[in-house]
Amino acid sequence: MPRKTDYDLEGSASPLLTPLSDAIAEIERRRADKDLIRKVEAYLGGDVPEYFKRSRPTLYLARHVASPNFETLRFIELAKPYALPMVIGQDFNDRFVSNNSLKRSLGKMPIVKCISSDHREQIENFTIIDFEKAQGLQLKNIETIFKIPLTKFHNDLLSEIYPHAVELVDESAWIDRNHRGNLLEHYKKFLALCVVHGVMFEYYPEEDAFLIENVLKPAFAFVTKEFGVSPLIASLVDDDIVHVRNWTAYPSVLYSHVKNACRGMCFDKLIVPPAQVGHLSSLEKAPMCGS
Repeated sequence: MPRKTDYDLEGSASPLLTPLSDAIAEIERRRADKDLIRKVEAYLGGDVPEYFKRSRPTLYLARHVASPNFETLRFIELAKPYALPMVIGQDFNDRFVSNNSLKRSLGKMPIVKCISSDHREQIENFTIIDFEKAQGLQLKNIETIFKIPLTKFHNDLLSEIYPHAVELVDESAWIDRNHRGNLLEHYKKFLALCVVHGVMFEYYPEEDAFLIENVLKPAFAFVTKEFGVSPLIASLVDDDIVHVRNWTAYPSVLYSHVKNACRGMCFDKLIVPPAQVGHLSSLEKAPMCGS
């Protein structure tokens, strides 16, 4: 488990993370502590989302919009073996800003086209929204250039690739009630959900250093002091594979579909070969460049 003395590794969230198998064992142990459950729920004023109230702990990923990029697919693959409820929380009321890399990749999708001779994934970017019009709009109010709501387009892609694998929820109302706009106070409530109700998966790239130092670490320390135990956050992308690929990119199975959509040839449904549906090892396969 993380120690307070570890928090000083500047710009890194690694000391706050718990190995996944340890986090699962710990959350199961805490679920038997009725006093801890009552204390957390009192702190939250009883405002615990329904998907965190189940008889088993929830394995959880928070994203603006759930979409089948590599980090989302990795979350599903890491969580599947534990046979616990898997939830991706979304925030459709959040506003689009193009300088946020995760939001930008929703509108300008980096998709693997092929694999080079030196085994690198070659990316082609597809712009699917009008960035000038989208800037500052709530995500729920943005349409793609092919007239499908942005949130629906991404959710549908994920459902086609991994049908029924994960529950998608819109947390906008809960965020509105719990300090939207004040990140530090919001994170205190947010991390409290990871004390006894669920395990959060997360990846903090280098660009998140300010967030880590000024929001995540203070909120983590507050919650740990408040409840006597740390929030449970498992690594989504370990340090040794961070640079293996662009984790916000998409598998090549989407390449033709999105390319055709951008050309005005949008299909009602993505056709994924049955052998690839729900199998990351198959979805990751891409043709060799020039083949």
